[in-house]
Amino acid sequence: MMDPTLGNACYVSTIYEDGTVLRLGFNFTGSQGAIYIALGNQNWKSLEPGKDYPVVITFDRETPWNAVASGMEFSNINWLTVHTTDMDFAAEFARKHTMNATFQGRSIATLQLRGSARAVSEMLNCQDAVKAYSSTQQPAPQPADPFAVTPDVKSATDPFAL
Repeated sequence: MMDPTLGNACYVSTIYEDGTVLRLGFNFTGSQGAIYIALGNQNWKSLEPGKDYPVVITFDRETPWNAVASGMEFSNINWLTVHTTDMDFAAEFARKHTMNATFQGRSIATLQLRGSARAVSEMLNCQDAVKAYSSTQQPAPQPADPFAVTPDVKSATDPFAL
């Protein structure tokens, strides 16, 4: 999937039996591209959008990733979102079998990563396709006089257009 609100960035997502939603993708809205992982669950009602939460993410029994997750609300679900520029994060996600996320020492999500290698591969293929398509698009022509007033286009069928 591609998200135009994140700079035409591709992502993958899945939902687990307990209602936890996992989304992994790129975010190209900042000065440097980042990868993010988002975890959401309708049961996390006390999670506050805009607040930071220290979390630890562990793939299998590898060295844990300490991160600060941001709370957000999207589609009536509260989410924790972690951004990183370290592509090793996505590589571990693709290679490992389980992911455990903890908050204050308590497990908030233990997820099986079946198909994660294929999912990351498809996400990369998606991003390559978006990049290839974008490179074929011509930029909008710029006016010869950047200070010229653009005439308003009025609709004959809209009686409120002044």
